[in-house]
Amino acid sequence: MYGLNEIGIEKDYNKAFKLFKQSAEGGYSGGIMMLGYCYNNGIGTKINKQKAFELYQNAAILGDDTAQFNLALMYEEGDGITKDIGKAIYWYEKSAKQGDQDAQIKLKNLKKINNL
Repeated sequence: MYGLNEIGIEKDYNKAFKLFKQSAEGGYSGGIMMLGYCYNNGIGTKINKQKAFELYQNAAILGDDTAQFNLALMYEEGDGITKDIGKAIYWYEKSAKQGDQDAQIKLKNLKKINNL
């Protein structure tokens, strides 16, 4: 896939961004999540935390567990948005229920730190 460092394939972040954008425009939650990732990390575009947040939120609502995790992380760290531990826990729980092991670990640690 473009930009994901496959052996024998040259990275093309601009092409990856365009393809993720097309996928997102088609309503595919994975494409929406990856487009958010591009905006969050400046892949094929300039960093735009607000746009990343909006895209992660849209994909999270559609049930994408990675978007749910990334959205929770933004809430936990206050990365481009107002820090909100309650919302972080909510989205980590959603992702964890779908089997995301990173979300399960984050959720456990966050609850322990906050005595929940």
